[in-house]
Amino acid sequence: MLSEAPLKFPRKINKILPKVIKGLNVEDRMKCWLIIEKWSDIVGPKIAGHAKAISTDLQCLFVDVDSPAWQHQLFIMKSDILKKIKQYDSSIKDIKFIINLSAIEKRSGHGKEKQDTRSKRNA
Repeated sequence: MLSEAPLKFPRKINKILPKVIKGLNVEDRMKCWLIIEKWSDIVGPKIAGHAKAISTDLQCLFVDVDSPAWQHQLFIMKSDILKKIKQYDSSIKDIKFIINLSAIEKRSGHGKEKQDTRSKRNA
């Protein structure tokens, strides 16, 4: 927050901008988003094929997984993954693994059956 002292105009941008950026946690947010970009490097291509980092806040990384089995496996690996994330100097302290139901439907073919049924009704 800026001080309560009366403002003097004009102020140089190089004096104001660092305070604004620090207040918005831009640097910390960039480090967190870097984890999403580097997800495949962190967990490897096999795991990245079944789990995708989709979002983050300053404390938690949210990861879509394509099955309950992968959710369980990644939960077991969570502490190792967090150690790798720590190497990126990120503020992330937790990971939430979320089952992506649409991925399960695609794999099982249920999503296609529903689509085919709707298409037949509309014809």
